[in-house]
Amino acid sequence: MPLAIDLAGRRALVTGAGTEGIGRAAARLLAEAGARVAIHHHAEPKAAAALAAETGGPALQADLGDPVQAAALAHRAAEAMGGLDILVSNAGVLLRKPLDETTDAEFARVHAVNLGGPFALAREAAGVMRAAGQGGRIVFTSSVNQWMPNPGLVAYGSSKGGLMQLARQMALELAAEGITVNLVAPGTIETDFNRAARADPGWRPAKLALIPANRTGTAQDVAGAILYLASDLAGYVTGSTITVDGGLSLMGMRP
Repeated sequence: MPLAIDLAGRRALVTGAGTEGIGRAAARLLAEAGARVAIHHHAEPKAAAALAAETGGPALQADLGDPVQAAALAHRAAEAMGGLDILVSNAGVLLRKPLDETTDAEFARVHAVNLGGPFALAREAAGVMRAAGQGGRIVFTSSVNQWMPNPGLVAYGSSKGGLMQLARQMALELAAEGITVNLVAPGTIETDFNRAARADPGWRPAKLALIPANRTGTAQDVAGAILYLASDLAGYVTGSTITVDGGLSLMGMRP
């Protein structure tokens, strides 16, 4: 008989779940495992409300580039659900620009959404979990770019590198309280995040040439790793990254 993951009674918040992508897939999978899931969105109220109707939690809007809104989001979710046991910090932005064309404002915005917001949100979520005294799970969606540099990703790659170290620092400080902090690092995943790039007919052949698994990933591939890290099965896993890239990073090539 297969081992089932049971999250009944757990309360989760998933950010960046208003669009078709990793957040939406993760929210559905957590709900299927029994969790009640709050859905965060930035500017997709109808889609978020529809998903929240499936997952049993509220739909909550916030600009995670604003640390005040990011910090408040953890408390809003906890108040709406009577607590918070799982945080999936998934929301992010991507900027593809050469170094010399990336402005200070663009760099700051990418870091605000991809690093500053997740820090403020996770800090407050950890506080809620600490106060409850029942442990908890924090999972960040990062990228293989936390390790692998790629031309045109100076803002994005550096923000994900910072996110990796943030998770490791938090894991160290929270481990004794039963709160685990981990990351998933997707490679080439087909979501709304890269819809524009996928419109290029040469995009898929170029990507497949770099991926040993000979296929691009799906949001569901990443959601499975998130589900594991959010579960009791991963209770002794903290400060770690699960790479979900079909072997891309084994090749030492750019994603």
